[in-house]
Amino acid sequence: MTPRQRRLLDDLIRDSLTEFVESVSASGWRGREREAVSLFAFGHLVPRCGPGNLLESPTQIGIEVAVPQHPGARAKRQVCKDLVLWPLPAMTCWDQPGRPTRRPIAILEWKTRGRMVSSSDVEWLTAFSRTSSHFVGYALRFDRTGRAFRLSCTRIHAGAVTPDWLRL
Repeated sequence: MTPRQRRLLDDLIRDSLTEFVESVSASGWRGREREAVSLFAFGHLVPRCGPGNLLESPTQIGIEVAVPQHPGARAKRQVCKDLVLWPLPAMTCWDQPGRPTRRPIAILEWKTRGRMVSSSDVEWLTAFSRTSSHFVGYALRFDRTGRAFRLSCTRIHAGAVTPDWLRL
């Protein structure tokens, strides 16, 4: 991913999340983490897909799909993540022999509980980001319990963590 494509990805995520927060705030929407991920993906990312865009096809978006585990982790070879963006349409982590080796361009990990972005999500995304300069991670926490919808997003790229990259 070139620096220009990374800027396009950041713009896509920032604009989509901003629209998502505005939409759910105005509508009084209620839901949990999974419903929020689904609403965000189908309502705010899919409409931005098209020829010439960073996401050319909705098939570049995966919900609860497998990605390769980062090196050094003691867990299985692949793990499922909340929302995954792939560089090509219909892509998965599985290579031709069936190994989880193909990497996404972005992962968005969502949390609805707690007061802060999940430190374990940030740690995992940081370790994963060190394995590919073509990857950006976003750890989100959203709170719909108050009068206003609140969202905090930490951005991770190449091992560098930017807390409160987006705060709505």
